[in-house]
Amino acid sequence: MHYRYVLGAALLVCALWQPSTEASGYFPMTKDVVAHESPDGSLSFATGPDVPLTKVLGRAGERPAYYFRFWAQNRRIGNGQGLIHARLLADGQDVKLEPVGEEADMHAANVFCGSYRVAEDDLRQAAHASSYEFRLVDDAGRILWKQQGKSKTTEAFQKILAAAPASYLREGVVRDEKAVDSVRRDSRPRVFLPSVTPGEVQAWLVLHHQVLLQDKLGRELWGEFRPYYHKSHDDIVFFMGRAIGDGVPLITFETRPYAGGTMLAMMKDQILEDRYWHTARTVGMMTAADDIVSLTSVWRDLDDQWDGFLDDAYKTFQPYADFGFVLDCTHKKGEGNRFFVTKVGAGVTSLAPNEELLALDGEELAWYKPNELRLKLLQHKDAATFRLRTPAGEEREVKMAPVLHQPENTAGLPQDRDAFFKAGKVKGSKEAVVDAGNYPVLFSQADPTYAQPSTRELYETALEKKAAAEKR
Repeated sequence: MHYRYVLGAALLVCALWQPSTEASGYFPMTKDVVAHESPDGSLSFATGPDVPLTKVLGRAGERPAYYFRFWAQNRRIGNGQGLIHARLLADGQDVKLEPVGEEADMHAANVFCGSYRVAEDDLRQAAHASSYEFRLVDDAGRILWKQQGKSKTTEAFQKILAAAPASYLREGVVRDEKAVDSVRRDSRPRVFLPSVTPGEVQAWLVLHHQVLLQDKLGRELWGEFRPYYHKSHDDIVFFMGRAIGDGVPLITFETRPYAGGTMLAMMKDQILEDRYWHTARTVGMMTAADDIVSLTSVWRDLDDQWDGFLDDAYKTFQPYADFGFVLDCTHKKGEGNRFFVTKVGAGVTSLAPNEELLALDGEELAWYKPNELRLKLLQHKDAATFRLRTPAGEEREVKMAPVLHQPENTAGLPQDRDAFFKAGKVKGSKEAVVDAGNYPVLFSQADPTYAQPSTRELYETALEKKAAAEKR
């Protein structure tokens, strides 16, 4: 199996340093801003036509922080020149950059990887420049690496400066001007499961799939998919099905450890390649811009089908809210999604079938995909304010408190991931590259979920592993 970043022996060592990066791959954000919300409510936005730039907004309303992330590897970056420093020139003038952490820890062998903070006022001034150059230099000022700013650099700076709390829509996605544009974008829905180990969640994913196969409808929906775990990356479990048209459906779940629990995400920006160069893609990627144009509706049906695993996981492991109504989603070309009440439970009098749900707690819902709205409702702990439109066209607001249910039974769920997989419940695969957005790297300053060791720590660990292997 070839790995995309393995260009030689030196790069193979780099692969050992950065397992999280490989697990997530690299997603070049040359045009768009991507968004992330931490479980504590902090928001961050990132873009980067050349050197990635991240904006972090805390919950307390303090001024945002801005970070550039420099990553470079070449023969000029060795161990002999001492400290390495990052520079940004806008129209030939230095923009002040403050290293985050020790610069000595950003450099090992021929790799430099480090983050630098830039003041908002300095970034605003730089955003009006006509030329940019990013550099890594030694103590004497000798240029070791440089990257000319691209034509989109100014636009990227301005987009990041304009990003605000209202810009965040969902993991990876900012709110577009038009709802239809946001609905069409790929998404990475996720739920945080406190006090649950990644091993338990991974075992549940496999066992839940097996339970769904026990009836006729389940076999029709999920029967062609088989589960695998990624031998190189413990956080990844994926399901692969049979070919549809020119592609193969790939369903990937990330179970990232976080704060004593697990962040479960369904990753819809993945590509898997086997040793024969066959390619599989996640269902979320199969839009009109890809090679399955004629079967887009089929892939989107799969998309929503597998989204339900996150609903089920949340109800299995966490207390969840029930508002006593069922929604149906319709979509009209050129518009966003519309949600209609199809059924109400006994005792629910605040709304009625055929009413349209327009907003939740003041937030317009046309921008949301069906499962994203279901997850918002499941996780709602307090009373919610709904804006509704009746079949007669009248709009009104109602406030409803949900019924909170206890988690469903998880008795007997295996906690030992390795033992469960070795028992033959799921096959392992090391012959795969799972290629996702580089959220872990870009959002590491904002969310401990995505934090990684320093370059030096990764390098020293890789050397220790290599020495231990050679002694065997």
